[in-house]
Amino acid sequence: MGEIAFIHLSDIHFHKSSGNEGDIDEELRNTLRTDLKLNAKNNLCKIEGILVGGDIAFSGQEKEYEIAKDFFKDMVSDLGIDEKNIYCVPGNHDVNQELTKSSISLLNAQTEIEKAKTLDSADLLLEKYIEDPASPDLLFKSIENYNNFVAAYRCNINHKKLTWTAEFPLDNDMRLKIWGMNSCIISSYLDQKNNAAIREMIIGQRQIPSYEDNVIWVSLCHHPIECWKFADEIQAKLDKRIDIQLYGHKHEQKINKGSDRLVLGAGAAQPPRGKPWNPRYNWISFECIKKDDGRYIKVKIFPRVLSEDRNNFEPDKLSCPKGTNFFEYELNIDEKRRKDFQDAKPMQTEKKPVPKNNSVMFQGIEKEIVYNFFELSYVQQCNILSELKLFRNEYAGKRYIELIDKILAEAREKNCLDPLNEMIKQKLKH
Repeated sequence: MGEIAFIHLSDIHFHKSSGNEGDIDEELRNTLRTDLKLNAKNNLCKIEGILVGGDIAFSGQEKEYEIAKDFFKDMVSDLGIDEKNIYCVPGNHDVNQELTKSSISLLNAQTEIEKAKTLDSADLLLEKYIEDPASPDLLFKSIENYNNFVAAYRCNINHKKLTWTAEFPLDNDMRLKIWGMNSCIISSYLDQKNNAAIREMIIGQRQIPSYEDNVIWVSLCHHPIECWKFADEIQAKLDKRIDIQLYGHKHEQKINKGSDRLVLGAGAAQPPRGKPWNPRYNWISFECIKKDDGRYIKVKIFPRVLSEDRNNFEPDKLSCPKGTNFFEYELNIDEKRRKDFQDAKPMQTEKKPVPKNNSVMFQGIEKEIVYNFFELSYVQQCNILSELKLFRNEYAGKRYIELIDKILAEAREKNCLDPLNEMIKQKLKH
């Protein structure tokens, strides 16, 4: 099986004018694509997908995501991978700030959560709002355009799905799980009030994954932990649970190699023009190797930076050992799990089931079904579901984005995932 690899970028900031005749950043995006075609494909063994750390848009508007979709299509075509292998989390620029200005109910909810005095009280307020029968998705209304865009990739989030998970097999009975987090729950137009450099975001403890056997956790989140409220209380637990942490937001590459985790900031793929203007992104590969003292996750980071003459992306030589275009990080996963979860003198205790996280795993045929399903018209979607007897009267008037997990569950139960997949493909051909 060997190495698997991903492209990691963040902060693209598509404007509604991106892609027009006067777009000065189009050449930058073309330069990034050239780097993928000529260099990433030659240096990386098996590219599994693209990890996008937020701020896809500039102001969370539908038009900006239409432009982003075309760019992502071009990227996956350059890499020779499927478009549904794109994984995204929201950033503060993916928030529709016009809505946070005009909705008093949303702003009041965000303000109440932000003013929480303790981490536990913030969690209780989050629970209160997502369990509210009148408006359980109130806290997610400001990223509705973002959710519509990423639904085809199954990265949308709501009160029933606070996070998402994607799984990839590794050698030595290990699995790599990518964990998508939302750091923009309270993001609003007040983020920039009084030109504040950092506004503290709220990330509930339910967004931290539980322990699982033979799993290496890689988180994808927009705001780095220094931007979180209650960061001092969360940091230790986060570092124990999540082995590799990927962030955006800061527009600066950050590499922090600890004894028990690796923290990597992507920089900005398309930062606003100004000084310093330093477009960056990364390639990342993962491999599980076995040594006498346990199983290790071996990570290679290939930091890419725009050259001084702006002609091409090249290795960031300041971040790499001399004579290489990457740096390595190794972590003994078995030792880390023993240290973090086992008693010093293990006792015989009854094994308890691992608690389930409020996340949804998607893989294989289901991911393909979802991606292609949202390429169809609403009428085509209804016809297919009716023909397979998957349509329910209570679905009428509702959006399939909110129902897709329920539809897939019934399709699994009726053993008709394959027919559903084939019918969707047939509709796409015509």
